[in-house]
Amino acid sequence: MPEGPEAKIASDYFNNFFKNSGNVKYELLTKYYENKYFDVFDTINNKKKHFSESFTIGKNIFINVNEDLIFNFHLGMTGGWSIDNIKHCHFKVKNRNKVLYFKDVRKFGKMKILTRTEFEKKFNPQIDILNVNYNKNIHLKFLKENIKTKKSVCSVIMDQRFFPGVGNYIKSEALYACKIHPEKKWNSLSTKKINILLDELNKIMTHSYLSGGAELKDFKNPFNSSEFQLKIYGKKETPLKNKVTSIITSDNRKTWFCKVTQKL
Repeated sequence: MPEGPEAKIASDYFNNFFKNSGNVKYELLTKYYENKYFDVFDTINNKKKHFSESFTIGKNIFINVNEDLIFNFHLGMTGGWSIDNIKHCHFKVKNRNKVLYFKDVRKFGKMKILTRTEFEKKFNPQIDILNVNYNKNIHLKFLKENIKTKKSVCSVIMDQRFFPGVGNYIKSEALYACKIHPEKKWNSLSTKKINILLDELNKIMTHSYLSGGAELKDFKNPFNSSEFQLKIYGKKETPLKNKVTSIITSDNRKTWFCKVTQKL
């Protein structure tokens, strides 16, 4: 946590906060971030001439520094924006009139500068379900050409190379909706079933994003309260009153599923 929908909400909040406000400056607030990311923020402040809106691919947020460089940051487990300089705020973004703080309680946030070539090589918006450039046919082709494995479905869909933005709650919700056991082997899925999985991932991620994200312990919607409701993640029973099982699965994460509808 946060996952793709929550990263996109954080990106939207940044863009909305500084809309039509001119260029901004970045200022480090803690020794921890200064020791890890001084060069990153020094590059941004020295190379960036104009305000650029942020955008996301998967769980990653990006801001163009100039034509050649891109600021890439990841919220980690607990990253997010605050209008107040509360505990665990590690840097701030400011202009003449406004200040926005970045809080990172567990210090798992990651910051780096990418060249345009590095960005284009590593990130593909056409396989990011929440991206405006998402293309399901291209995604299906990409999965078919690049996944040659006997790994479990839960392991594959948590792999950000193949399903950017999918995290633990989205995994559990999507597999439940598709009636797929989390330990089912990926290579046993039919093309039809993979199609259904992509459709359900799209529905769940889009609904989560538009409803305000999953407000679990590490994420609170910065705009207002979320209306998104989970069906199986963290639950003891399904909406149909069947028992929910939670175990550590082969992706080394806890997965919630229903033995009645998700048979191995």
